[in-house]
Amino acid sequence: MLAAGWLAAPPAAADTPVPEIDPLASRAAITVDLRVGGRVQGRFQDFDGRLERHPDGRLQVHVRLDATRLVLEGPGWMDRSMRSEKFLDVARHPAIRFRSEPFPPELSREGGWMAGELELRGVARPVRFQMDPSGCEAPGYDCDIHVSGVVSRREFGMVAYRVWLQDGVGFDFRVRLRQSGQP
Repeated sequence: MLAAGWLAAPPAAADTPVPEIDPLASRAAITVDLRVGGRVQGRFQDFDGRLERHPDGRLQVHVRLDATRLVLEGPGWMDRSMRSEKFLDVARHPAIRFRSEPFPPELSREGGWMAGELELRGVARPVRFQMDPSGCEAPGYDCDIHVSGVVSRREFGMVAYRVWLQDGVGFDFRVRLRQSGQP
């Protein structure tokens, strides 16, 4: 399949379709650990993204998460706290964005660190996420691309709730791709 080889293919012409994240077949989640034990988990119900191929063959990923469509497990007060101006500040910053640094296509097959910039609450910081080795020939098409990592909430201005929340905010992505323009 031509599309399946896109990640590992040599540089393509400008009119080659660009793979997008398939939001119906992918999953984006967030996790915050409580200091007294337990975990708050949530799933973004609306997100999108695309891959960009650079002239030298390296790839760059762009992802946008709609924080207003975050569904959290647990009681209502937890949901209100996470959305408040003291944490995600969803009213003023409805989108969370990640833009990777360009990386070699082999990373999606072999795994390793993906560096980039995360914009959360209007604050942009460099981050690194771990991409797991794939279990198939065409990552993103034949199997999930799994990317995860933890960022410091303090670095993004989320300093409230220190008594009951640990500093790390985990992100977990299981990504499937589709060709641009496909439903």
